[in-house]
Amino acid sequence: MDFGLTDKQIEHRKECYKVCEELDKKKPKSWVGFESPFDSEEGWAYHLLCAKEFAKRGWLALSWPKEYGGTGDMMDKVLFAEARGYYDLPGADIFGVAMLAPTLLAAGSEEIKKEFLPKIASAELMFCELWSEPNFGSDLAGLQSSAVRKGDEFIVNGQKTWSTGAHYADWAFGVYKSDPNAKKHHNLTFMLCDMKSPGITVKGIPYMNGSHVYNEVYLDDVHIPAKYIVGQENEGWAVVNVLAGFERSNVDMVY
Repeated sequence: MDFGLTDKQIEHRKECYKVCEELDKKKPKSWVGFESPFDSEEGWAYHLLCAKEFAKRGWLALSWPKEYGGTGDMMDKVLFAEARGYYDLPGADIFGVAMLAPTLLAAGSEEIKKEFLPKIASAELMFCELWSEPNFGSDLAGLQSSAVRKGDEFIVNGQKTWSTGAHYADWAFGVYKSDPNAKKHHNLTFMLCDMKSPGITVKGIPYMNGSHVYNEVYLDDVHIPAKYIVGQENEGWAVVNVLAGFERSNVDMVY
């Protein structure tokens, strides 16, 4: 059995390294790795620059099904991650590309897939994660932020914390208690939310130098359309576990 790369894979690998090498030359002098996209305007602008360069080559949708704009296969994704990791480059949104996109492919409705996957692949939307709460981090299933259904939407109230990049994100994925009477792990709903929605307040958790990466996010009577549920209502814990599996794979999280 031949375990070597095919000619096509070799060419793809060379192209990935070439593009990443050129982007590396534009890296801000203050760049120090994982937190750099979020702790300054300069870092965020560089992240978006890299994202657009990767997006126009179809590299943010590697290994996706073709009907959702996918290109290449899993080995192409691995080779891209290798090159990006070698040069310590951002550009593949850790929340949108690495976590949410494969979760939508596994558990999202067709409507959600068609609305969000193209925008993730084109680097049009950047995401953050609204999970942890001040008293519920390690015990996520015990969270208290509420989502009360009113017809075809939910009214969400609560506080999330340690939300990386929420001050720059366009959208968020989050999980909220939607049935206070149901038993634990069957009372949560996973939803997508526009970060510009009325009622959302983002406050940075500052470092000693005044910059910040993490945020407190307050939700006061935020209206989220029910069409933005991922998976089933009150069964969001199952979706949390799907997403966590993709997060732990680390294939797209190389910086």
